[in-house]
Amino acid sequence: MRPLRIAMLLYGEIDHDSRVRREMATLAAAGHSVTVATLVASPRAPFQLDGARIVPLAPRHRELLPGADSPYLSTASPGKVGRLLARLRWAKGYASTYRSWNQAALRQMPAADVWHGHDLPGLLTARSLQKRHGGGLVHDSHELFLEAGSVTRLPAPARTLLGRSEGGASRKADAVITVNQSIATELHDRYGVDPVVLMNCPPLLPERKRGKLRDHLDLGQRPLILYHGAISPGRGVEQLVDAIPLLPVEAAVVLLGYGNLVDIYATLATEDDYRGRLFVVPAVPIADLPNWVCDADVGIIAFQPVDRNNVLGTPNKLFEYMEAGVPMVVSDFPEMRRIVTETGAGIARDTSSHESLAVAIKELLAEPKEQRAARRRSARVAAETTYNWAVQSQQLLRIYDRLSDRYGKGRGQNPRL
Repeated sequence: MRPLRIAMLLYGEIDHDSRVRREMATLAAAGHSVTVATLVASPRAPFQLDGARIVPLAPRHRELLPGADSPYLSTASPGKVGRLLARLRWAKGYASTYRSWNQAALRQMPAADVWHGHDLPGLLTARSLQKRHGGGLVHDSHELFLEAGSVTRLPAPARTLLGRSEGGASRKADAVITVNQSIATELHDRYGVDPVVLMNCPPLLPERKRGKLRDHLDLGQRPLILYHGAISPGRGVEQLVDAIPLLPVEAAVVLLGYGNLVDIYATLATEDDYRGRLFVVPAVPIADLPNWVCDADVGIIAFQPVDRNNVLGTPNKLFEYMEAGVPMVVSDFPEMRRIVTETGAGIARDTSSHESLAVAIKELLAEPKEQRAARRRSARVAAETTYNWAVQSQQLLRIYDRLSDRYGKGRGQNPRL
């Protein structure tokens, strides 16, 4: 293997992107020189992280950064004209900020042997840099970008244009990577590409002593039902909270994470009907998360079919519950259903209402002690054998072994350009 200069393009922050951090650390440990361009709101000096060089790029024109409230997702009703004007301003601000960031990358990023673009914004910038400097191109699709958030609600002409841009750049790539087989099939059907599946599984850690979350909330041995991650609409948090009155009175429901519904549920947890039954805990560092998750008796992934990504996705928490040996209730969607059924790590059920979710939770809680213990073992074994980063990352290394043979000699020269 010839070491490569790899440049990753991430239109977002690096701190909480576990996939990018795992990939860059793996490639750096394999002997490659890895640089990651990221998005920041204010100028910041480059720094080292997980063996890679991080280059924070602040766009000169910062009208609207990712994560800002979007009128495409808002439930407010300012009137038809007001809603249209707000959406136009949002789209203009997002496009202007991205163009400015793209220009910063073109100005500041040095030549590389391979340009690795994360999702559509990163891909398009990686393609621009490839055309300027030569080298290989990798498209890393974390999800179906056109089916997520505000993008899926854009006018049809805008979505068509974005689809053509993604398809054109993706077909130019030496490799396309994505997170599961369902999304790989979708990308193949749309763009005629053949993605490699690289599941975003956490590293396998030694089994840990339980008690951190229970001690933090003084729960003792009460049944603990956990949702962790983004506490936001479309993820089944509403259904879980509404299910509380239907659950055994001794059960404790814990929301561990961050998001725009946190304050609402933190306030609700103080009201008489929910006090002592609903708990809201702020997000903990990623490295410490398994020590909190492992206390749960039931892990919840009750995603709602608000977009195609939710239906086809394999969220990180699926593998985090496995790694922590936590049985789970998941929405009855293709990838999650397949994984929990094959491994015995949980059950896939209708989670579209609080009534159906409550039935599924009580089903797991009612299992005999021996069966619950067997589920815990099954979840952990699945993590040990298949669903961990050491196993999954071999796909990434095989891709870069091939790219090393092609681009390791020419140091950035692309024979196709």
